[in-house]
Amino acid sequence: MKILFLLFLIVTLPTIDISLPSQVKKPPIVDHFACSDYCPGPEEQYMVKIYAGVTDENRCRQLGGKPSTYYGWDEYHICIAEE
Repeated sequence: MKILFLLFLIVTLPTIDISLPSQVKKPPIVDHFACSDYCPGPEEQYMVKIYAGVTDENRCRQLGGKPSTYYGWDEYHICIAEE
């Protein structure tokens, strides 16, 4: 029985693809207005580049982004892609 199992492994292991992706697929980078309540001054000072749809801190770091939170009528979690 053990010999059959070893033979099975020898035959099937070379066909199993266990490689990791060479690069993490990143979501698109979009402009985002990072203010929701009181926003004095020019609008440009609140514009940031973020990874679209990324709100999880760990995922953000995996992408090479910087997790950030801002507050207004709600609590907003974003992933800054470029500063």
